[in-house]
Amino acid sequence: MDVARGREAVIDRKAVKRFTVRSDGWGLVYLGGHMAALLLTGALVWQCRASALLLPTILLHGFVMCFLFAPVHECAHATPFRTRWLNEGAYWLLCLVYLVPPDVFRHSHLAHHRYTQIRGRDPDMVLPRQATLGDYLWYVSGIPFWRRNFLWLVLHAMGRIEPVQVYFLPRQRHRRMFREARVTLAVYAVILAGAAAAGEWSAPLILWLLPRFLGEPCMRWMRIAEHGECAEGPDLRRNTRTTRAPAWLRALFWNMSYHAEHHLVPAVPFHALPALHAAVGSRLHPVAEGYFAVHGTALAALRAQGGVTWGQPAE
Repeated sequence: MDVARGREAVIDRKAVKRFTVRSDGWGLVYLGGHMAALLLTGALVWQCRASALLLPTILLHGFVMCFLFAPVHECAHATPFRTRWLNEGAYWLLCLVYLVPPDVFRHSHLAHHRYTQIRGRDPDMVLPRQATLGDYLWYVSGIPFWRRNFLWLVLHAMGRIEPVQVYFLPRQRHRRMFREARVTLAVYAVILAGAAAAGEWSAPLILWLLPRFLGEPCMRWMRIAEHGECAEGPDLRRNTRTTRAPAWLRALFWNMSYHAEHHLVPAVPFHALPALHAAVGSRLHPVAEGYFAVHGTALAALRAQGGVTWGQPAE
């Protein structure tokens, strides 16, 4: 199956090279900025832990934390840093905070790129073709995300692979994934036990776990815009959407709003996506005017029709 249909019609291989230069500098700047934002919002949570402002500050902290998906995603592609150990070290630490298993996510995401918008093969299909408001709310809640991640983590720690994973998790990687799951659970146990022993059992709860869970619906909501209501099938000019976003959001999201360009050439680092968009964006899926615009269209259809056809069958 040609999952790269249309790429050569948009940009030739020689032109791609100038966009694929990796940089430790850009990666460190973005990662440092993201960590600084998390430290700031985390400090606010800690300062407000005994006040009525605790929940609002936890929500703010969770909002910033949910965007860690962006560097996790970039490190899975090995593009944000030129130095390999920087990329892999950041990837492991970010995955621990974000609560995703690193090796599993990398292979799952590879399958998403290989089978983008191919129903039954793409592990990240957003909604059923005949979606309802209930389907929409269920996805945005983040519950399917957590159920899938924790099921995989527990099963792998037990030395088992879920049948739905078999086609995208290479057999030769299974033992590594089992070991990874056990190490991950051990690290979490040590963190929780250490906090309890120090008499600060609430610290991981209000600084990490609650913000992480409460922030995930925001990321699920944003991710709907990437492929929701795009054509199903392998044509990269039609199956992924770029969405306009303000500069502060693009920075926090590591330019992932340029999603059509990312799928066109996944090897392009996040910092080069605006330049790639300027070069080829007009030849890809029409750019959405904003995240609220995408969801407004979808919700209007759900209200008017009681359901919406989410995506078009492959031609």
